Amino acid sequence: MLHVGGKVSVYSRLLTVVAYADQVTEAHFGSKMSSTVGYVLPGDDLAAGVRKAAALFSILEMRMVHLSPQEAAAAFGASELAAKATGGPLLAMKLAGADAVAAAAAAGIAASADSAAAEAEERHFFGGGLAVPALTSAETSSLLVVRPHAVKKALVGDVLAELAKNNFSVLALQMLQLTRPNAVEFLEVYKGVVPEYTDWVNELVGGRCVAMQVTFNDAPENSVPALRQLCGAHDPEIASHLHPHSLRALYGSSKVENCVHCTDLPEDGPLEVEYFFAILPHA
Repeated sequence: MLHVGGKVSVYSRLLTVVAYADQVTEAHFGSKMSSTVGYVLPGDDLAAGVRKAAALFSILEMRMVHLSPQEAAAAFGASELAAKATGGPLLAMKLAGADAVAAAAAAGIAASADSAAAEAEERHFFGGGLAVPALTSAETSSLLVVRPHAVKKALVGDVLAELAKNNFSVLALQMLQLTRPNAVEFLEVYKGVVPEYTDWVNELVGGRCVAMQVTFNDAPENSVPALRQLCGAHDPEIASHLHPHSLRALYGSSKVENCVHCTDLPEDGPLEVEYFFAILPHA
């Protein structure tokens, strides 16, 4: 989180790192935090791609897009990557680490060709170069949010693997930083009902989260209850007894750091999906 452009929560205040304080710090950290844009291509294993990237880099941004041939050409020019980037969902990731461009190439990750391309692709995918896509299938999908503590532990790939294993499809995915007003508004329904409400708000604004719009392939109309069952009880200890293979039993550690949020009520599925993928991007 401590990199230029990173957002850090200090005493419940969200601060943005805008520059290094001195040349010594810049020289030490700057070389370790070069960046590139890596991709999980259409048709490739989404979970495996994210796991591979997270094992080698810090993932600072993530966004799932569907590119037309014209949009792919605008992003990548007349390149092999442009030819492979259409025909399905493309996951773009801003990856940070030492000599990131060369490291991604050495690891066999589809990524920016050089540092100039990395800067251009970062602006294109994460700097407003692409319009916010229209929301689809909200009525038959549910919202899953990988909480900041789980993102920091590089658990996003594991969550994606469990979704695929249980026959869920990811229709949209976005890494984002919630402000306190965003988190308070989103979790308002739990205020006065769940004792952990305040702690949930603090945790949700404590770092970047990953929001996913998911659908249950076996019965899309049952996406909300099916995902809720996969997530398990809010308390990981209870989940470990009642739903031992659930996400919270596998990856949660407490009622607050329980890995994921998911939509609780079927009627709230479209509302929560719309909030994260149609309202927040324009806020």
